Amino acid sequence: MESYIIETKGLTKYYGDNPAVKNIDLHVNKGEIYGLLGRNGAGKTTIMKMLVRLTSVTQGTISMFGEPFIGNEKRFLNRIGVMIETPGFYPNLTATENLEILASLRGIIKRNAVAESLERVGLPYKDKKLFSEFSLGMKQRLGIAAAMIHDPEILILDEPINGLDPIGVAETRDFLKELSQDYGKTILLSSHILSEMELLADSIGIIHGGVLLEECFYKKLKEKNAQYILLKAEPIQRVVNIIEKILKIKNYRVSEENTILIYDKEAQTQNIVKVLAGEGIFVEAIDKKEDSLEDYFRRLTGGEGIA
Repeated sequence: MESYIIETKGLTKYYGDNPAVKNIDLHVNKGEIYGLLGRNGAGKTTIMKMLVRLTSVTQGTISMFGEPFIGNEKRFLNRIGVMIETPGFYPNLTATENLEILASLRGIIKRNAVAESLERVGLPYKDKKLFSEFSLGMKQRLGIAAAMIHDPEILILDEPINGLDPIGVAETRDFLKELSQDYGKTILLSSHILSEMELLADSIGIIHGGVLLEECFYKKLKEKNAQYILLKAEPIQRVVNIIEKILKIKNYRVSEENTILIYDKEAQTQNIVKVLAGEGIFVEAIDKKEDSLEDYFRRLTGGEGIA
């Protein structure tokens, strides 16, 4: 039987009579980057809080490192680094001073722990700038540094690229990949940014309305995404008639004015253009395409996009 480094069964959280998340079964493999993907308010943060007991579990079970995680066992928590919601630090202290206090509270004796953590996230060591003067992106970086300061085996990061500029996003992506690939860290992160999840995650769990709709390796998710031919031509109704009656194509849909998506795998772009031209139809554009993660998310959630 396969053992996961993080596993939940039927994980559920109610606030009063309202379910925040329902029957979540997560399966996170050691050393991978697992992305919880969903709109704001989908339940991603609630799941993460339950994993580290920052909020109670209504029902369901959690396993960490192949063992049941029932309470705030120190033997588990010492192996996990966490950044959930906006990181809290002393506003009148510098990044270095804040992390030195944290290291002292954690009992960390590694000499260069603070300097190494700051270097990893691109913040200067011994800088004089106070936390109260930090941008949102700098606060996010410091939160990640704090989560990594004790060299944990698992990192649980809630929206780690929130507030970062494009360069900061790319740098964060690179060092998270490095932590996973070169140091064997397991990273569970949440995001509502589809493009970044595509570039970063090994596995993805799609959360919508407090329910885990799908969980799989990203490579397998890519294989599920449909390939199609995008055709732009008009008048649209006449084009549809030709597609159905002459080309005998049934698997298609009209996505917007004068645009048709053809999902028939046997359809050939050259033949479509030839037939339409023979019928006096000017083809504005025709191209082979593949569904993005955004498209797949929309299909899973009944047409709702992500923001």
